[in-house]
Amino acid sequence: MLTQNQEKYLLTIPEDKVVKIFPYNSKAKLVAEEIISKIKETFPELEILFIGAAALGISGQDDLDINILSTSENFDKQLPGLVKIFGEPIIKGTSIKWSFEKEGYEVELYLTDKESVGFQEQLKVFDLLKNNVDLLKEYEELKSKANGVPFREYQRRKYEFYNRILLQ
Repeated sequence: MLTQNQEKYLLTIPEDKVVKIFPYNSKAKLVAEEIISKIKETFPELEILFIGAAALGISGQDDLDINILSTSENFDKQLPGLVKIFGEPIIKGTSIKWSFEKEGYEVELYLTDKESVGFQEQLKVFDLLKNNVDLLKEYEELKSKANGVPFREYQRRKYEFYNRILLQ
């Protein structure tokens, strides 16, 4: 069962987009660390989390998911410094998103309200996977089996998995 917001998001995914899953490559963590170091030079006080498949050390889309934790009240203070580093964001809203390529990895960088419900759920899923080998194996298998399927179906399967483990 999906939430209303999850169903709405699925409708934004192009019907012809297909998922490609790649084996884990340890280079991903090094590239993420470079990006995090660059942010820390300007904002040493901010907590930055590298999450997602690459951070878990499993197969994935060869992308890096990085969250800069703040509060929405402080976004205006941090945005100018982040724009100097990464350029203009592609989305400004309840979180601010940059998307760019670095050393062959698609990077999704978010200035995130650490208190938002959506981020707290995302963090809980990440922690459950990081701390439970069986769930992590099941998640990696879900990803591997989705190679080549429509992205919308892949995302639906991931949402169903997340919703199920959040109930544990």
